[in-house]
Amino acid sequence: MTTSATDRERIRLYLGTGCGKTTATFGLALRALSKGMNVTMVFFDKLEENSSEGRALKLLAESKSDGFGKLSVTYTGVNRVGAGPGGSFRFYSSPNGILPEDIAEARRGLNLLREACERGDEIVIADEMLDVARVNMISWDEVKEVLHSRKDPALVVLTGRKAPDWLMNEATTISSTVQLKHHGRALEGIDC
Repeated sequence: MTTSATDRERIRLYLGTGCGKTTATFGLALRALSKGMNVTMVFFDKLEENSSEGRALKLLAESKSDGFGKLSVTYTGVNRVGAGPGGSFRFYSSPNGILPEDIAEARRGLNLLREACERGDEIVIADEMLDVARVNMISWDEVKEVLHSRKDPALVVLTGRKAPDWLMNEATTISSTVQLKHHGRALEGIDC
């Protein structure tokens, strides 16, 4: 059975307020790499030094095993994690919440996504880019432009709390995480 261009998955959204959106992208990336696919991951909301997955992703990116895909990982300088007391978040809505360097780094991340889409990497992941766009660090028009630069067989995966209606309509797959219960304290380096 052949797959037509209209049947091909193009845009996948992982949305919601619960934990698991980024974790879902890791599972997808791991499976794709194991199948020999090229994967690009751009993190819009953290830096390598404060991400517990950074070390593992670096090892995967350096792998030269036969039949294993190629992983490209970039952390932009848009960083809210660990910025406050006890590792709390820096909220974009607070005074000085969005810095000029945040906007420059968000644009750099967007350009990296565009390059991966134009290259036709099989999996192109934009972690937390939806929230960065939602607070106007990058415009939705810029996001549209990148998505429209996608070449088959690229699957673009975007994560964040929510997406605008136009993107919900363009997405070919949408999954949601919902927090039904939380014990009150994240496991350091493991949760969210």
